Amino acid sequence: MEIMKKKERVLEFMCLMLTMLLYLEAVTPAFGRTYNTACTLPGPGDAEGGNGRAPPAHRSPTPSHGGGGGRGGYYAPPLVPNPEIGTTPPPPPSPLVPLVPPAPTYPVITTPPAAPMIPVDPGSVFPFTCDYWRTHPAAIWGLIGYWGTIGQLFGAPAAGAFGSDPSLQEALANTRRDGMGALYREGTASLLNSLASKSFVFSTQQVRDAFNAAVVSSDKAAAAQAREFKKANEGRLKH
Repeated sequence: MEIMKKKERVLEFMCLMLTMLLYLEAVTPAFGRTYNTACTLPGPGDAEGGNGRAPPAHRSPTPSHGGGGGRGGYYAPPLVPNPEIGTTPPPPPSPLVPLVPPAPTYPVITTPPAAPMIPVDPGSVFPFTCDYWRTHPAAIWGLIGYWGTIGQLFGAPAAGAFGSDPSLQEALANTRRDGMGALYREGTASLLNSLASKSFVFSTQQVRDAFNAAVVSSDKAAAAQAREFKKANEGRLKH
């Protein structure tokens, strides 16, 4: 009898333990376990312990600090931006540089230079003749700094009377045999002499005025004025 009672107590204890185990198995999946959302669907033969549940996916989870039934759950930690890593702002745009308008190409000379750079041949005596200026273009460049034209140095009337606006070199080398051709040769030489030195018998303005007065007159008046310029260029006309 005593043995039977012991067996009954053992059987009752085992039934009680089985009941508790079944209860824990039913309650723990709902309250004591959490898994990552990324998992695979269970297959027919993937039951764990014969209860038909699929095993969790193999990852490196971070254990949570709690859970029902003595079993820890798992979760993925949120991404936190690093405040020490910033973005470099773009550099400011370069300021616009204003464009400076270029200087005029051919300035008009109204007064003779103080110290003209004129290459002079040894033995040459001022004033210089028409032939000297014609054969020394570097002297013209050294005097006025550019290849000027008759219109720039004498004005519009002088440019129109010749039929075009010749350069100083073209005016000095023109081969016309009339009074107008002589006026352009000798008048150009007189203008260059007046720019080269204040000791010339005519001032620059006197040369311009006399040239423009003759160029709009007759060919006879142009020839007469050309003779006066020739005398001055050869040093035969005194103050």
